[in-house]
Amino acid sequence: MGLSKKEIAILLIIIAALSLIFKAYFLTLSIPVVSDTFGFVLNAIAYSHGDFALTPKQQPGWPLLIAPFLSPISSSHFIVYENVARTLSLAVSTATIVPMYLLARKFFDEKYSLVAAALLAFEPHLNYWASSGFSEPLYNLVIIGSFYFILNKDTRSAYIAFLLAGFLWWVRPNGIVMIIVVSIVYFINFRRSQRMVLKYAVCLAIFFAVISPILIQRDIQYGDPLYVYYGESLFLGDYAKIGQENVNSVDTGALDYIHKNGLSHFISKFILGGTYHILNDTLKISFPYLILLLPFGLIFSLRAVDQNKKYIAANWTIVLAILASLAIPYAVVQEYRFLFSLFPFLIIFATIPIQRVIKYGFRTFTFSDKQKYLAMVIVLAIVFVMGALFVLRYEKMDRGEVKEEIEFAKFIENNLKGKLMDAGYNVAYLPYVNLEETPDGIKTYNINRGKLPFQGFPYTTGNVTLTSIYGASVEDIVSSGEKYNLKYIAINQKGAVFFKFLDDIYDHEEKYPYLTKVYDSTEQGFKKFKVKVFEINYDKFHKLAIIG
Repeated sequence: MGLSKKEIAILLIIIAALSLIFKAYFLTLSIPVVSDTFGFVLNAIAYSHGDFALTPKQQPGWPLLIAPFLSPISSSHFIVYENVARTLSLAVSTATIVPMYLLARKFFDEKYSLVAAALLAFEPHLNYWASSGFSEPLYNLVIIGSFYFILNKDTRSAYIAFLLAGFLWWVRPNGIVMIIVVSIVYFINFRRSQRMVLKYAVCLAIFFAVISPILIQRDIQYGDPLYVYYGESLFLGDYAKIGQENVNSVDTGALDYIHKNGLSHFISKFILGGTYHILNDTLKISFPYLILLLPFGLIFSLRAVDQNKKYIAANWTIVLAILASLAIPYAVVQEYRFLFSLFPFLIIFATIPIQRVIKYGFRTFTFSDKQKYLAMVIVLAIVFVMGALFVLRYEKMDRGEVKEEIEFAKFIENNLKGKLMDAGYNVAYLPYVNLEETPDGIKTYNINRGKLPFQGFPYTTGNVTLTSIYGASVEDIVSSGEKYNLKYIAINQKGAVFFKFLDDIYDHEEKYPYLTKVYDSTEQGFKKFKVKVFEINYDKFHKLAIIG
């Protein structure tokens, strides 16, 4: 006997409420967030007052959704705007549980669809990032919606699927892969339709109508409708080179890389290397419970019993398409957040073995109806506990450390002048400090129209300009830095992000007499944030080079 709509609604509300507890655990509204969230919120503020330019790095979909919620706000504190974005991302992430249930209904009955919804709701990686204000929650919501509608076998649903596929590209550049997925599934569903080609032409028209504003705007700003900053810098082949002042990423591309390094090296680096890193990180983010279910689910999916074989094939299609679309970017940028869009579809596979065992039992044992419900409850309880235990492994933002980081950023801005190289996110709060000290800038912020991601206010406003220099050694960075007027290097006790050889400066500053320490957080009484800043003495550097 199936569940009533009321029972399903109640259970989904319970699952969502429990999931919300996990997500809200990491929502610390008193601490400002930097990184991508900073840019998203600034763009949303610009959109709210009519500046609809596009940045070279981020797509406009998520900021456009945030913008209406920021319009009524008039605050001189940036954190107020950030908190709106973070709360909204948490809400979107929680709301995605319902579309996940609806998608699962294409593969399972109500009971097992609730299990699939719970697998998504208690997934610890998604819960940790849900309140960060990033675009991943919206991306997952839209990709689930597009896939759900394309599985329907009526024309109107196909139109909605292509419309959502277009909007997916508004959220993240790799969303372009969805047009391939929905097209493949479309031809599987409608191959016997006499008007298949005509209807597909309408679907494509809808898709291109949705993405055309971005294409036109990018062409106006950058002279290329498909311009994305990382698109021309990925083929430098090294994440450490991207964004470095002394590295020219313009006019680089796959053909340039192949010409310089050979086709075999390109395949090894970007195809095989990217695939290896994707599979490795997918394995890591499958903990704690998907790692146990996926191997059986993938095997069972090859001989589906209760699932529509076309739907299973479609699920394989979207998983493989996502993996393929990420292979080249992931060869250079191993950011596991990019893999979060896999979760809904891997969960479909992971639910199959749960259904198989509970519904059919084992060779020597089968469940009664009462035992099936009990088994379901036990499975959900195990998933909940495993998700809870794993999510607690993540460290919450430390208010004390963040306060010290902000104080350090204020010192940098008020006491130093010139270009500073940050070796490890030490001055991540400098743009935030600049923005807070010019509150009118929040309301009048205009989007950067240059090709580099961090040109213009608030990144280069103030006495200190953040920059980075690529090099193979301390001496190499200093030598190159002189050409670009590099004046300071900031190094954290936790270590450099890319150039690990810089760590030696923190521990053995006496080995580098051409670096004069101008700041030490320990000497300032900091308890948690350990950072040193050194000023480069180029005259002494050259003298030592001559002697050496």
